[in-house]
Amino acid sequence: MPTRITSVRTAVCAAVIALLCSLGLAYAGPAHAIAQDVICSIGGTNTLAFSPKLRLAEQAVTMTGTGTYPTCVSSDPDISSGTSTISGHGSLGCLSGSMPATETVTWNTGETSTISYTLTLNLVAGQSAFAVVGTVTAGRFAGDTVTSEGLTLHNPIKPLLDCLAPGYGGSTGPTVLTFTDLRP
Repeated sequence: MPTRITSVRTAVCAAVIALLCSLGLAYAGPAHAIAQDVICSIGGTNTLAFSPKLRLAEQAVTMTGTGTYPTCVSSDPDISSGTSTISGHGSLGCLSGSMPATETVTWNTGETSTISYTLTLNLVAGQSAFAVVGTVTAGRFAGDTVTSEGLTLHNPIKPLLDCLAPGYGGSTGPTVLTFTDLRP
């Protein structure tokens, strides 16, 4: 009888493990939880300027800008807002392109985070939409992955016409900024 109970227990344990594995819930050893270090999502804006002004075709341009993040939630309760300066140089046009860029965020605590990323700009339905994925290379939250998405809010035809002449000089629009610790 003890052998039968042991084999039944073994079978039940094997079935439970198989079920948990199929659901992705089996224990795989210690894991690192992904930590959301900062999210700034309410009232954030970015202002970007391009020199020379963007045209339809990609060309070498310099980008400068600023960011304002008035409402942030952080794993550090002292961090509640920030401002930033943005700069980059690369090949960009109104319809496509990307460039390496740097953004330095100064938090309300006086600490800074320097982010290196690639800015990708696309015109979507007449709006300039940008997407950023980068890494904090220095300062507070060093090593975090940073994402930021933004959109300008203009007359949908104006940016397209500006790309033809005299060129698209820049934009201001809402943005979201997220710092995530993905390290194991």
